[in-house]
Amino acid sequence: MSRIRQLSPDVVNKIAAGEVIERPASVVKELLENSVDAGATRIDIDLDAGGTELIRVVDDGCGIDPDDLALAFSQHATSKLETADDLFRIGTMGFRGEALSSIAGIGQITLQSRTHTAASGCEVKCDGGALTPAKPWNGSPGTRLEVRHLFYNVPVRKKFLKSVATELGHVCETVTRLALAHPTLHITLRHNNRLVYDIPSSAGLLDRIALFFTGEVRDALYELDSGEGPMRLRGFVADPKCERGNSKLQYLFVNGRWFRDRSLSHALQESFRGLLMSQRYAIGFLFLTIPPDKVDVNVHPTKSEVRFQENSLVYSMVRSTIKHRLLKENLIPQLTVPQGEEVGASEQMASVPTLFTSPRRELAEQTLAPWERGELADPFWRTPAGMPVRGEPNPQTPFPKKEGGEEPKSEDGAPLAPPSAFSPSLLGGGVGEGLLPQPVPSFSVDPGGATPSTPPGSTLNEVQTETKEKGTGSSAFQLHDSYLVLETSEGMLVIDQHALHERILFEQLRRRIRAGQLEVQRLLIPEPIDLPAEQAALVLEAADALAELGLEVSDFGGNTILLSSYPTLLGRKAPHVILRSVIDHIVTQERAPTKEALLHLLMATMACKAAVKAGDKLSAEEITYLLHLRTMAEDSHHCPHGRPTSLLFSRQELDKQFRRT
Repeated sequence: MSRIRQLSPDVVNKIAAGEVIERPASVVKELLENSVDAGATRIDIDLDAGGTELIRVVDDGCGIDPDDLALAFSQHATSKLETADDLFRIGTMGFRGEALSSIAGIGQITLQSRTHTAASGCEVKCDGGALTPAKPWNGSPGTRLEVRHLFYNVPVRKKFLKSVATELGHVCETVTRLALAHPTLHITLRHNNRLVYDIPSSAGLLDRIALFFTGEVRDALYELDSGEGPMRLRGFVADPKCERGNSKLQYLFVNGRWFRDRSLSHALQESFRGLLMSQRYAIGFLFLTIPPDKVDVNVHPTKSEVRFQENSLVYSMVRSTIKHRLLKENLIPQLTVPQGEEVGASEQMASVPTLFTSPRRELAEQTLAPWERGELADPFWRTPAGMPVRGEPNPQTPFPKKEGGEEPKSEDGAPLAPPSAFSPSLLGGGVGEGLLPQPVPSFSVDPGGATPSTPPGSTLNEVQTETKEKGTGSSAFQLHDSYLVLETSEGMLVIDQHALHERILFEQLRRRIRAGQLEVQRLLIPEPIDLPAEQAALVLEAADALAELGLEVSDFGGNTILLSSYPTLLGRKAPHVILRSVIDHIVTQERAPTKEALLHLLMATMACKAAVKAGDKLSAEEITYLLHLRTMAEDSHHCPHGRPTSLLFSRQELDKQFRRT
């Protein structure tokens, strides 16, 4: 084995450069950060060949004193730190004093600088670490730095560079991050003498977002502000309709510094839970202001990662701020058709004014509907064999007897039959004055337990007209046994019956679990379910979370588990079917989710399996009831899995398609 030896300064510089300088964009980043720390208000960037042949950065900052020019290329030489304690309250972009020395080891640098108080400036050159004597320079106040022939003395590193277009793209991303973090900074970028960006200081944050990411993203943004405090979150998140297939449009900043953080990216995604489909990502531009002593930026060579002293508090602030902001918006997507195309040729979503003005969110959080408290039957509470079904009397809701025990009778003296599970009278009373639709006309019920039907001889249009005249305010009908078409003041609303019912069941489950009022039906004889060994182990591991959902499971030995109960709310499916659908979902997860996430996923899965399906024919009474439940839902615009429950085809769009405008 060879002897231990001291590495030469040249090798040391190349090693240090390998940690800090990966590509031309890394050089641009370090130089831009120095310009920001120098108080620059304008920065001009020029590149040749993607930055591999020339990188020139010119700023109007404070400049460098002539006596400090040579020292600027020394390792760990900086004006931003004095003591070790300063590392724990860093307020500048740079602080290590490694940037210029690392760049000088792998490139040919010319540094020209002049302070605002000096009559002239100085110039020095550094070629692969070899420094030339300073000489006078008669330029404008600020700093002008050129880096030529990057990696000229490290050909191995140069071989790993990508194409000119790719390297330019990385530089543009670096400029984008800095321009977003400092919206008052004037930045220009030229490549091969062609202008790429010219961002004036008058361009605000929204203008810059439109420049970098198109006006479509800008127009879909909602502003965030967590309020005054030691820690504050401001920025923008996009409407769920403006989502992406990756997380590249999630920009995080802390104290003016871009960084990446898996925890806060997860908080952003969690706040959109139920609004985005699987493998889709939200768009967000989040700006955190945190006391410098509460965040450590000295954890990564490129300063792209940070560590928060109170990470859980920051996570909660980000998630709650975004979630509460989204709850203030009506996120019902609008169906539009590009001009000149046939209806149905293309679909584009955009937010629309709210369709319901009743305070359904506050009501949903404060009270439970009568059918949720068990006082009334839920028309969509369908049960397995042996239990009451649609059209049969519900033993929990008999007609009240008159005084003296007399059974209620109709006007002609005939005894009244108990109401069916879909009686329109179940829509009235007990929840909030003025929030419920008026009763609709009675519909005949097949004594054999069939689905309620329209009155004999009546047509669908007659039912719609009568319902509308009775005060529901809208007419609705079922299309292809899958969609509900509803007339509103804004236009035509098309509702996915399965997605809407899934959202309603999900919210009922969630509210009952939170309130500790989930009704559980215990099985007289526990049902054994045979599973593969791996699946059985996963189910038993999640037993506590399943118990909160009303699914009590226990080990029966071998690969068999016992199911002892299930939530009565989902009684339209057999207990083992509900559990198996939950198991199928658990085994598809790559990693074990948190308990909260697991509960959400399981509730969404159970609601999906228990909801009415596409192809299920609904009676007029069921349609009315489902639309009523929609007004009471907290987030009626998306199902728990992120699919939209409805699309609005506006009156203006209809007029446009029929050439009426």
